Amino acid sequence: MSLYSYHIFMFPFQWEPKSREEKPFSERFNLNDLQPRLNSSWQNYPVPANDDYATELYNEKNFFYKFVHKALYDTGNEPLPVIRHYERKEAYNGELEYEIGVKANGQDTYRLKLKSIGLDLFSTGTGVLIFYIENQHYAEMRDVMRINQYGRRIFPPFLTKDKGAEGTKYLELADYICINGLTGEPHRYYEDFLSYTADKPWTEARFITSLIDDFCTDIDPEPVIDDRMFTMCWYLNAEKGVEISDSKRYYKMMRSNDWHEFLFIDSNGSTCQNDRLQKELLEKHTYPRWQKFGTLYGITRHSFMAVSNDGWFPENILLGYFRTIYVRIAELVLVQRASVLKFSAEVTRLSTLDDKKKQTLADEIDKFYKSYIQFVNQIYFREITTQEQGIDLYDRLQDSMRIKDQVKDLDNEIEELHKYATLLDEKAQSRNIALLTILGSLFLAPSFIVGFYGMNVVPEWLHDKPWVLPSVMVAIILLASSLLGVVLLNKRDKKVLVYMLIGFIALITLATLSIVIFERYIP
Repeated sequence: MSLYSYHIFMFPFQWEPKSREEKPFSERFNLNDLQPRLNSSWQNYPVPANDDYATELYNEKNFFYKFVHKALYDTGNEPLPVIRHYERKEAYNGELEYEIGVKANGQDTYRLKLKSIGLDLFSTGTGVLIFYIENQHYAEMRDVMRINQYGRRIFPPFLTKDKGAEGTKYLELADYICINGLTGEPHRYYEDFLSYTADKPWTEARFITSLIDDFCTDIDPEPVIDDRMFTMCWYLNAEKGVEISDSKRYYKMMRSNDWHEFLFIDSNGSTCQNDRLQKELLEKHTYPRWQKFGTLYGITRHSFMAVSNDGWFPENILLGYFRTIYVRIAELVLVQRASVLKFSAEVTRLSTLDDKKKQTLADEIDKFYKSYIQFVNQIYFREITTQEQGIDLYDRLQDSMRIKDQVKDLDNEIEELHKYATLLDEKAQSRNIALLTILGSLFLAPSFIVGFYGMNVVPEWLHDKPWVLPSVMVAIILLASSLLGVVLLNKRDKKVLVYMLIGFIALITLATLSIVIFERYIP
């Protein structure tokens, strides 16, 4: 059976462990603490499950720098892993199906072979759920575009006033999406979007929530793009391949509405209705390195698309690169984007904590800063391969999602936050030094008096009452302790503290002076 197109839907998300929400950022996302549910259909595969996957993994790893591997591959041996990789067991039986029902512009049902479902969790509190889908039944470009348009929706982009989500189904939303063949109750992997109302929060489709719950109920996912999954698609078409390879026909095709609709996933017609702007957008987002070979790539912030001629080489070699190496590149950039958003949200949270938690805040910021440095070193790479096409595609993906600009802005935000933490530490140290200085001054005057008059200042009448001096010392210690407690509890009332300290010093000085005078001058 011929392969007409290959689709990859990627759902990037942020996640919070419900049981550790109150802990500092650096302690919330230890991947060793996350384990699949008992009897879960999710399995960790650090070692390829068969020979074909082992060959693909070998080719992938050779493509990337070795220092990038920790962010891309789960070896199962890392004491503090950056990534944990899981797959659904049912996919290995070859019986999974991704079904899309469509009402917009004609009733259609697309039943596609679901080759694999992967779940990657990262130590930055982010993750990516990936669907690998084969189309062996629908050859027309219109159908391929509709699969992309409606198969990627995870919740309604808007609601119509009269019919709600039902009205949206006649425009940009699938009638339903379901996954057939998974272990468990079928309704958990079926979404018709009718439960979405104006007061329902921004929530992913039921089949996505169920898949993540199947792994671990402690994970609370949150979408980081919008109502769509990131889409990768390879379309094999002999006529299109000839059109691309012919230099005269190529430029017309590259600037056409068809290519714009395919690249930007506008199955209901191009959403750009200005010729000059459309030309600029297509030139910016098209990657024509292999144009004369009949292959054309395009990259936007929501898609990574390819069109090529059909035949053995595109299907078995080029497509292999696309669904393995290029998927890893796209996933890495999506994780960078999700991580930046995660860190930005944490900066906002830390900067709005109550002043009463300043000492704790300084510690949290310090640990958070360390986590950010780990992200820069372990996930955010300037370059990931020596291969020219890999460098080009990685740069284009980062540019399309504005990763470099966002990381630069985040650098400034976190640097300011770190400076604030340093200032809090310095203030805490200054307070401690001031407190020690004050406590030292409490005994300065008595020490001076005793030193001036001599050490033997104990009056004779106390010689037969040895309990008096210890009692006085205990009273002074209790008074000093009480004063210290007042200092700690009333940091803001500085005037009261000053008066109390002056009075306490005067009291001790007067007591010491009285003892000396009594001994020296009163018979």
